[in-house]
Amino acid sequence: MKVSYNWLKEFVDFDTSPDELAHAITMAGSEVEVIETIEGDTVFDIGITPNRPDCLCIRGIAREISTILGLPLKDVKVDVDNTREPGPDITVASPDVCYRYSSRIITGVKPGPSPDWLVKRLEACGIRPTSNIVDVTNYVLLELGQPLHAFDLDKLAGKRIVVRQAGNIKTFTTLDNEERSLGKEMLMIWDSERPVAMAGVMGGLNTEVSDSTRNILLESAYFKPSSVRRTSKSLGLSTESSYRFERGVDIENVSTALDRAAAMIAELAGGEISGLTDVYPERYQPRLIPVTFERINSLIGVNLEPSYIEETLSSLGFKVSREGDIVNVTPPSYRRDVEREEDIVEEVARLYGYDNIPSTLPLMQMSPAPEHRTQNLVKSLKLSFSGAGYTEAINYSFINHDAIDKLALSDNDRRRNLLYVSNPLRQEESAMRTTLVPALLANLSLNLNRGEKELRFFEISKVFFTSQEKLPDEVLQAAAVYHKDKSQALWKRGHDGYYDLKGAVERVLSSLNIKNMSFVHTDTIEQPYLHPGKSCSIMIDDNNIGTIGVIHPGVAEAFDIAGDITIAEINDLHILLMHMPSKTLYTPLPKYPYVERDVSMLVHDDVTVSSVSKEMLDIKSDMIEEIRLFDIYKGTSIPSDKKSLAFSIRFRSTEKTLTDIEVDELYTRIIKKLKDNLGAELRS
Repeated sequence: MKVSYNWLKEFVDFDTSPDELAHAITMAGSEVEVIETIEGDTVFDIGITPNRPDCLCIRGIAREISTILGLPLKDVKVDVDNTREPGPDITVASPDVCYRYSSRIITGVKPGPSPDWLVKRLEACGIRPTSNIVDVTNYVLLELGQPLHAFDLDKLAGKRIVVRQAGNIKTFTTLDNEERSLGKEMLMIWDSERPVAMAGVMGGLNTEVSDSTRNILLESAYFKPSSVRRTSKSLGLSTESSYRFERGVDIENVSTALDRAAAMIAELAGGEISGLTDVYPERYQPRLIPVTFERINSLIGVNLEPSYIEETLSSLGFKVSREGDIVNVTPPSYRRDVEREEDIVEEVARLYGYDNIPSTLPLMQMSPAPEHRTQNLVKSLKLSFSGAGYTEAINYSFINHDAIDKLALSDNDRRRNLLYVSNPLRQEESAMRTTLVPALLANLSLNLNRGEKELRFFEISKVFFTSQEKLPDEVLQAAAVYHKDKSQALWKRGHDGYYDLKGAVERVLSSLNIKNMSFVHTDTIEQPYLHPGKSCSIMIDDNNIGTIGVIHPGVAEAFDIAGDITIAEINDLHILLMHMPSKTLYTPLPKYPYVERDVSMLVHDDVTVSSVSKEMLDIKSDMIEEIRLFDIYKGTSIPSDKKSLAFSIRFRSTEKTLTDIEVDELYTRIIKKLKDNLGAELRS
């Protein structure tokens, strides 16, 4: 807002230089951004914060200067004859958005050019002069911060005013000769037949004051800030009036500004002023804010005298009364931003001077915030995958619908219901991902095309699913992909990459102290992008937590990749968290030696290693410490529909040294169970 230095001196008699005054205003909280000289006057361009609409006028800035410099404020005095008859009837049909509406009629006016002093003041503050009547309304707006509007009285149908919403009226032509589209809820000023102004924003062309105007109705009102803001934003129309109404004008200043403008119009354009018409159903009720002197000094960090605090607040227009150590403060009507004791403290602090407050570091005990179990899980997973030789990939959460199509998902698969972004950075990535797999396969493709061969990537991140709620379902998942290079090995590595990734997944789950994990193959294809004969579910007890398998050749071709590629997924880390022990239990190192026995057996091809291990562990005995597979064999001496599995079983007791008889007895039970339940045959 532009403020005239000479105009300020009419309110406060100071001899401070413009530069010094600008510094003082800035240090009190209203930054002077630009200082310029215009025709012998200094003009400040001040940035007013949204919470200080009281400073959007000369009197408001002068009030600040009066307090800062400790000089008296010379306020505007207006004497208007109220003995004449009041103006026409005013009806406020929307009292919920129009809290006060005041008006006076001035008859016998003579519109014309404004005097030079008025023109220069308006131009210095960035407002173009038009005619004496309109110029006066703009002058008072700058001086007192209250927007006003003058109607040509003879153009008002029925010579009355009704304040109500637009309703079914669709358009309205404003003073700038622009036709505006109206919303039903927009507050309008009507005569007895039609709208004549957009409340708080701009007047209408149909009642514009012109050279032929002889009688005017002068309006001054208080409109609800949110109502004016909605109208202004909806129309994309911001004016000096709407700028102030949106932030909240002083409701107690409405009639004062009206009288000031009426008196100036009568002086510059002639005419007789009617009595006051003032519709003000609910009077402003000031709030009382009690605060202690100790509280004020404690928050500021200084020791100010109670008398200084009282004088400072009083100079700002606050009513102050003391009761012992408590000071009762009543903010004036133009300071709606002051609502609680901290606001009172801020007023004292800024006028005392922030640069006068000593800088001290706060005394507090610093301690790191406790990590959530989910955070600990993610950290553990990253360490485990990294320890297994996998590199973390961090991909965007956006995806292209084509990538979902490449996975060959069924039409009713939940992952096909993508959430689309309303303002995507690229149309190729306009949806939120529902799986981590496409991005990891894209990472593989990028690196393979650059000549890399042995590739291990993992990612832990969220995927997003549609939901009936307002926000989508966010699921934290983990996935890993392995491309095995068999061509450059220094020694023979005949096994597929599937077993390497499976081992990494086992290591990761074991690091979380998860027991009873298994890998179960079923005839049902759980993930269509995996090879149906080379994939399985990752199980914990009877719960399916994910999948692992070799990528389907058709899907690999769609992503332009080839080779030995295996993918593992954990569907929901929060479900994985449920299977993790909440506490880690430690046991003493064993006192007694262990006994190891190896067992080699023939089983059918469809018998999995995990099912054999489960059969052994299901035997109720505390002496089975560990079961470890050390060989899988298929060859000329083995039937084509069978395979040989060799396990090492470790036995130990926590109470004594085991005897051969005890071990043999338990070993025999294990062999019998395997024969009965899995059809296993011992190999000699």
